[in-house]
Amino acid sequence: MFGYIPEFKNYYLKLLELTKEYKPQTGGATANFQYQEFSNENLRKLRTKYDLDAIAGTGSEIDQILKLIAWVHKRLTHGSMSHHEVNHALHILELADQEEISANCYVIATVLNEVLLSMGYKSRRVQCFPYDAYDLDSHVVNIVYISELNKWICVDASWNRFVTDENGNLLDLQEFRNRLSKNEKILVNGKSDTQTEESSFYLGYMSKNLFWFLCPAISEYNFDAERSIQPFYALYPNYYTPLKQLGSYNKIIIPTNDPAEFWK
Repeated sequence: MFGYIPEFKNYYLKLLELTKEYKPQTGGATANFQYQEFSNENLRKLRTKYDLDAIAGTGSEIDQILKLIAWVHKRLTHGSMSHHEVNHALHILELADQEEISANCYVIATVLNEVLLSMGYKSRRVQCFPYDAYDLDSHVVNIVYISELNKWICVDASWNRFVTDENGNLLDLQEFRNRLSKNEKILVNGKSDTQTEESSFYLGYMSKNLFWFLCPAISEYNFDAERSIQPFYALYPNYYTPLKQLGSYNKIIIPTNDPAEFWK
């Protein structure tokens, strides 16, 4: 595991540039994503116990979602601790109620996903992978559907991040990847100054980890425990298959080269 190497940033960006054009294969997989209703007993309990309606407030969808992201970010310190055997929002937040805990991006994205589902938003947990099969460092974020915009946006509670173009338009993960591949302007949290150390690190780190994507087919409370065989969709650039995924024993991975299917 060697993670992000700043000196390799141009290498990461070149890989994205070389694979910016997707060529969907005929007869490819048709994605069928499912989202648990907020009426689910555990999601209702989560929403009530932590008074998520008060945290979200009464603003626009975007305002509410950004407040929920900030709340999750504040509750969980981002660190290298592996995800717990019991990995659902009620358990993780109860641990955080007792003491400050360190959680990796997988845990944080799981908590945010269930928080957003409990509020009635369509949300997915997306694992973002690098090109190199020997690089075991990846990053997990969320995408959430904004009906006001009629689009998905990328949000990252690990660092309380979202990204926009130069006009302040929120980006989804494919737009994020495309703009990096074309060296187009990206603003971190909508701020024009992208030369700060934090912003520079974030854009560099994500340029490494936006090569291919893996996403559960079913977005639900306690997904990891509810399903012994876990269905996932993967979005690969053309002519690429990641070696590290070939031996996954508990995942059914359905590959596609069609971004329109994967992000629909």
